[in-house]
Amino acid sequence: MNKKMLCILLAGSMLLSLAACKTTKPQETTETTTVSTSETTEATTTTAASETTETTETAPSESTGFPEKGCKLEFPTGERYHYDMDLALDTKENTISGHVDFAFFNDSEDDWDKLCLRDYSSLFKNPKDAGYDAGIETHGKLTEITNIKDSRDGSALDYEREDKDVSVVWIPLNSKLAPGEKMTLSYDFVAKIPTVADRYGVSDGVFNVTNFYPILAEYTKDGWSHIGFYAVGECFYSEISDYDVKLTVPSDMVVLSTGVEKGETSSDYAKTISIFAECVRDFVFSGSEKFKLIEGDYKDTHVRTAYIEEEKPEYDKMEAEYAQKAAIDSLEAFGSAFGEYPYKDLEVILAPISAGGMEYPNLVIISKAYVDANESEQSRKNIYQMSADNVVSHEVGHQWFMGIVGSNSGLQPWLDESFASFTEYVYEVAVYPDKNHTQPITLNNDDIDNYTKINRSYFDYQSDFSYIAAVYWDGKDVLIDMHDILGEEEFYGIVREYVHEYAFRNADQTDFFRILYKHSGTENTTLNMLIRKYFTEDVQPSKFA
Repeated sequence: MNKKMLCILLAGSMLLSLAACKTTKPQETTETTTVSTSETTEATTTTAASETTETTETAPSESTGFPEKGCKLEFPTGERYHYDMDLALDTKENTISGHVDFAFFNDSEDDWDKLCLRDYSSLFKNPKDAGYDAGIETHGKLTEITNIKDSRDGSALDYEREDKDVSVVWIPLNSKLAPGEKMTLSYDFVAKIPTVADRYGVSDGVFNVTNFYPILAEYTKDGWSHIGFYAVGECFYSEISDYDVKLTVPSDMVVLSTGVEKGETSSDYAKTISIFAECVRDFVFSGSEKFKLIEGDYKDTHVRTAYIEEEKPEYDKMEAEYAQKAAIDSLEAFGSAFGEYPYKDLEVILAPISAGGMEYPNLVIISKAYVDANESEQSRKNIYQMSADNVVSHEVGHQWFMGIVGSNSGLQPWLDESFASFTEYVYEVAVYPDKNHTQPITLNNDDIDNYTKINRSYFDYQSDFSYIAAVYWDGKDVLIDMHDILGEEEFYGIVREYVHEYAFRNADQTDFFRILYKHSGTENTTLNMLIRKYFTEDVQPSKFA
């Protein structure tokens, strides 16, 4: 099955699971521990006997010192990486080009004798490399990268592109960059935008321009991270940066982007928009002359939803209104649970893409819901509502998990996809408080060690379907189960502390489990059974005791 079709399957499954909120767990009959989630705190104490009683008493939510609900997430002070970009979109040639001055510093303890950039746009030269089946033409090309210079001595630099993964670009340095040392890397580039209806592509007059410029890879304790690209979910991994962007587009194009527009100059045929994006992991934009906008505000954040009028404009606008409301409701729900959204803008694009949705800093792209032409108006409303409640909430949830708190989504994908799937539950509890959101947790010692673990890398799953089932579906259920075992106040507090501590940084799974065990203890029998079932040995409570 095409990876793109698997993404569609995922989106469809997300929609179908809305009413239930959680999937039903298999019935097990031997040595079970059942917790009635309608009385989570009491049930945990009585079911797990003395072990959980001790755990509950050691970390009552009133004395844990969690960050307050709705706490502010302040941008860190001090120097950050900074991209100055002068970009031009050519809608005839389907290219995005520009000049980049990238100021950064070596934030590791190692000397850097070379830099690693990720050039995802070049993957579309070969459709298979970008996740498409043979026979689909993307009209992609390798990105042209020229005039590379090192500001330290003004020297020209060359680059080498890997054969097996053309998105990996190495730039050998003439002199090493020492720990703490600063430099500016300058380069020009021309990237070809593929002719596909996708998160990066042009279709029906809509340009989704994402992952389009060569971006510095993340440097880890193991060196430069350059894991292989895959199209199910995301595999992007980068550092927080500021962006000053001048973007030139046709004068009639409506543009939505990462960051805040600061001004505009125009001529008869083109306009240049000045944009500043603070403390984000990437810069992207979507543009079309066909875009219509719905606008609103949540506290200090301006929210815009872009859509296209097609055969029935009143229904297109209706779908956009549902999406706009879901985006604002998501900001409110997640801001209370995890910490307030710290950015001044959020853009929602209803556009033709082959997946259900995709997240980027300050911007999410949502696939238009499929509706049969003969559907009644009420049926349409139900479908639009379902799509908004599930897909929009999930993608906005990514603004916290992968956006605010970064992670290596290729090696530990559950840290963003499982948490983003969990935000669907957080959204539903907040927006539909009268629904019954509880369900018994059933755990069994039988064969528990052989159950599929969710905290594996994408490359350790046998298929895309098994990856989706574990990371999206099981991962969502596991986090809901943790919520039900510990109680909403404590679990939200744990996640809020995790977000607050690692905001605008990159975290790994040991960071989350350290905070979890700090508050829940390591002797909660029900929680430990859950973790033993779904997680590998390196995050079991014995490692943190």
